[in-house]
Amino acid sequence: MIDPEVITNYNLTNDQLEEYILFWVCAAGKNGRTAAKCCDKFIRLIGTNEIYSPFTVIRGLSLEILPSVLKSCGIGCYTSKARTMWELAHSDLDLRVCEATDLEKIYGIGMKTSRCFLLHSRKNARYAGLDTHILKFLRAMGHDAPKSTPTGKKYLKLEAAFLNYADMVYKTPAEFDLDIWNQYSVKLKEMSQ
Repeated sequence: MIDPEVITNYNLTNDQLEEYILFWVCAAGKNGRTAAKCCDKFIRLIGTNEIYSPFTVIRGLSLEILPSVLKSCGIGCYTSKARTMWELAHSDLDLRVCEATDLEKIYGIGMKTSRCFLLHSRKNARYAGLDTHILKFLRAMGHDAPKSTPTGKKYLKLEAAFLNYADMVYKTPAEFDLDIWNQYSVKLKEMSQ
């Protein structure tokens, strides 16, 4: 199962990269821990193994059946996410070398999802996954950051600010992202107890 507290891994196999991008699709609209549990349940349910990768199994499912499979795993927005997963599995994308813009051509994959995937699976990726924690951090630093993930030029402007902060503390963007995620998710967990 993917551990969102130590999400960065630059040594993933091809099958693991497929599971990894599926996790980021599941994470849209959910917290990382919940998304990891739902994704793990989905991977186990569809029966991936050494012979059949996640994308291979998804290609064998119809787009009509996939939403009900996702729903049974607790994955929200299951119709939309089914289409995203189905398009990913049927695309010719090489997850080792594709760019953020390549991923964003897939239905349902926006700037945050593409960047989170690349940031935590590619060693020298210079991106920011502008989730609620990063946006909260940027607001605390005085930036006009919205509460939900922006798009377009606003995303790119805030991403540049995040990368600047990572450079100032001599951390890779992935390390800095995880530091902030862990700091803010711990605070949220303490507040809910």
